[in-house]
Amino acid sequence: MGKPDDQMLNRGARTYLAHAVKAATHPVRREILKSLKKGPQSTVDLEGELKESRYNLYHHLDVLSSAGLVKESSSKSGGKIRHFALKEPKRPELAVLLFDEAELKQDPKSRENFLDALEMLEGKPIPHRDKVVSAEIQLRYPWSK
Repeated sequence: MGKPDDQMLNRGARTYLAHAVKAATHPVRREILKSLKKGPQSTVDLEGELKESRYNLYHHLDVLSSAGLVKESSSKSGGKIRHFALKEPKRPELAVLLFDEAELKQDPKSRENFLDALEMLEGKPIPHRDKVVSAEIQLRYPWSK
């Protein structure tokens, strides 16, 4: 698919999309998002899983939060430990799906099905499809009142 027509996507949505994609594509933030796909986690859990310092995690979680991708969830323990979850709006305006090389190589049959579907939608072959190492897909939803 080609790039969306800028006139169809208002400036605020374009700015949000650019901010969200920039936030989500940083290597540490991608790992945080992948970890949170499994469910809400505490900063202690994330620190252990990702081998990142708590200070570094808070920085990246703040970036993801300001981009509207994660939210702080209520603490189960009631202590100083913070818990985070993916933010899943009830009526999304857009979604960005990111697939890295490891995810694409994880299941070769699914990778081929994924690329076949993209070629079908695009109406032409993906150039050098055997060399594809990542994919970024933007989904937009209509604004409704």
